[in-house]
Amino acid sequence: MKITINQKDYTAYFGLDFIEALDSNEMVGTVSYNGMDVAVGTTMVIGLLADTRNPKYLIPIVKAALCTEDSIPTDAEIKKWIESQENLKNTVDAFLLNLQKVNLLQEMVNWKSVKIQNKEALKMFLG
Repeated sequence: MKITINQKDYTAYFGLDFIEALDSNEMVGTVSYNGMDVAVGTTMVIGLLADTRNPKYLIPIVKAALCTEDSIPTDAEIKKWIESQENLKNTVDAFLLNLQKVNLLQEMVNWKSVKIQNKEALKMFLG
């Protein structure tokens, strides 16, 4: 998935580095599971984006997806990019469609409950 923030092209990567970055997100934290603290950022943030369609959940997703890039845009730059999207519903759908295709995320997210409004949105960020 390709996105352009501040006239710089980025390739979003949704691999293990993405999962680690989302799991370490301070927005979510950890839960106790069998006496251990387990990071649930990936499940929570993607689930919250899917359930609420609140664009604020795009910020950690975009940041995590770009964590393997040489330079990462700031939160402020990511927010400006989100605010500049002409059709935010399609932007959210494009991310959800891309995330839905990631094999690593298949067991982490209940994709059957995710309602994607425009399946054509995926074409927005192909590159």
